Amino acid sequence: MRASLPAIEARAKAPASPKDVERIIGAKFATYRQPERSDGEWAMFWADYKAVLEDVPASALEAAMDAIIRDPKIEFLPKPAKLREIAMLTENRAVRAFDRARQAIELADRPPEQPKVGLPPIVTAKPPKPSEEDRARVKAWAREFAQQDEARKAAEKAQRRADMPDTSGAPDQTGVTPAMRAHLAQKQDKGRAA
Repeated sequence: MRASLPAIEARAKAPASPKDVERIIGAKFATYRQPERSDGEWAMFWADYKAVLEDVPASALEAAMDAIIRDPKIEFLPKPAKLREIAMLTENRAVRAFDRARQAIELADRPPEQPKVGLPPIVTAKPPKPSEEDRARVKAWAREFAQQDEARKAAEKAQRRADMPDTSGAPDQTGVTPAMRAHLAQKQDKGRAA
């Protein structure tokens, strides 16, 4: 890993050559159709892109073009400055590979930590997957809990209904039964007394 780090870094940081710019951008012309241009207009077109992107790593430019293709909002090939901005903001695999390789080397160079006395070792193993029997037992518990909860709710509802006075009967001209009128008067009397 250590011997290959310079090559990985060069791949991540090497600026795009003029040929790289033409190759990377030109590969997307099938998606982003270009208008007819004279040879002079094409020369100016490429000169602008090459001048603005000359110090952008080729890997960043490739990642930017891939990001542009995936973005449904982008319908046309971005102008050089916008393409540069996207390249600088888009994560790319080459830089990520370099960062990981560098971190692996730094980790390998670090002296091993001495375990502290009295502390249990950190367990990094994944917890075991539950067996079918465990899953069935948990499902049964969940069903039993749901049934008990439904029964409790039904009992509370029945109790609330039992606590309510019977207000049935024939309503008077206002639509209220005599039993309901007596119940409301009783509630008002209790409210005044309190």
